[in-house]
Amino acid sequence: MNLNLKLQLVTIIPLVLALSGVLFVTQVQYQSLSKQTVDEYRQSVIKHRKDELRNYVTIAEGAIEHIYQDKNLNVQQAQTLVKQILSNMRFGEDGYFFAYDLDGTALVVAGQEWRIGKNWLDLEDRNGIKLIQGLIEKAQGGGGYLNYVFNQPSKDGDDAKKIGYSRALDDWQWMIGTGVYIDDIDQETALLNTSIGKHIGNTSIMTLVIGLFAVIVIFISGQFIRFSEKKLANRKLRELNERIFQTQEEECKRVSRELHDGISQTVAAAKFSLETAQLKQQNNDPASKEMDRAMAFICKIMGDIRAISHQLHPGILEDFGLGAALEELGRDFSQRTGIDVKVERLSIRNVLSTEVKAALYRIAQESFTNIERHANASKVTLSLKLTSDWLVLEITDNGQGFDYLGYDKSSDKKTQVHQGIGLRNMNERLSFYQGNLTVNSENNGTTILARIPQSQLRYNASNTSENSNKGEKYD
Repeated sequence: MNLNLKLQLVTIIPLVLALSGVLFVTQVQYQSLSKQTVDEYRQSVIKHRKDELRNYVTIAEGAIEHIYQDKNLNVQQAQTLVKQILSNMRFGEDGYFFAYDLDGTALVVAGQEWRIGKNWLDLEDRNGIKLIQGLIEKAQGGGGYLNYVFNQPSKDGDDAKKIGYSRALDDWQWMIGTGVYIDDIDQETALLNTSIGKHIGNTSIMTLVIGLFAVIVIFISGQFIRFSEKKLANRKLRELNERIFQTQEEECKRVSRELHDGISQTVAAAKFSLETAQLKQQNNDPASKEMDRAMAFICKIMGDIRAISHQLHPGILEDFGLGAALEELGRDFSQRTGIDVKVERLSIRNVLSTEVKAALYRIAQESFTNIERHANASKVTLSLKLTSDWLVLEITDNGQGFDYLGYDKSSDKKTQVHQGIGLRNMNERLSFYQGNLTVNSENNGTTILARIPQSQLRYNASNTSENSNKGEKYD
């Protein structure tokens, strides 16, 4: 499994887990809200039914009030009239009134006259509730409700859930009341619960579809970005290879030119001097001058070879550190070009790795090369500083400067090639260590700042030992 695929999985798996968590929490919340909604709906409907029952009983009391309070009628006549009125009062398909005396004997049960005259005080429903006894107790308490199971006439006498409400006629020792069946409420709440569940299911499916769509989009986007990044990386790799080849070719040309123009000519002169000395010796003439000249040429050849070797890889960088190498670089540059060079070196030890020292040395070397070729400067200052966050290499000259912004954005191929060997090469060296290159160029000179963060050094600056007073010169 390659790195890009792993990164995609690291991106997608948390999204899938988050989506699963959202779906789970949403389902739990929806179920809780659904139960709460159904319960509130059920309680609201039951409350409305109870209010209706109390109103029905109040209406019934109003219908019999004039008879119940009429003192001109004897009790038996009044009770007979009340029974007739209550038997005739109906509401709805299964709505009727009932009356029992406080001993439990049925007086009025509309539609179920076979119950009249019998004592039902101990009648229990299938749940063990003594319904007549309970209704009497509610009536004696000033009126109240009772839930029980009773046969429903519209369903051929099958049992159904019912709410009853009763009040007492104290003068006659009666209990009157009515009731409503509530099985329809259970059916309505079941339908409501099913409807809400269906909506919850649809919402969950939509959420899942959206989440899967998001995962697919992220995966496809990741693949597209992966392809684009790979294409860009391949292009940059080709450009880097091209710059490496160009740099190698430039270096080969330089070494070849120095060998041809310097060492090769000196070797030829030394050979000529030696041949001349040989001829003089054959003729018994003194040849000391020619031998001395040949020795001088050989010494010059050794110096040139040492200089080329030093340019390719300065041994002083590893033996004595970056500060000493920069001092020698500045001294050699000043001797060769006549430009005054001032080096302000940093006195630290055990901070820079070999790679960082080599990168900063090459940047300084490239900067001196550019100054020699283009700046027309008379003075150069090189300093190496260690701040609280950065290691800073600063190179300043008083030359003629150049248009860095226009040069950096140039579309000219020759300019781009040169930049790849010069400033662009510096940038790439620094970017490897998360550093940066800043160039400020004006008509009166150019300043180059190469910065590397302390996190890329071998040790943090707080752990380094600075002892410039004791003359420590090791990087």
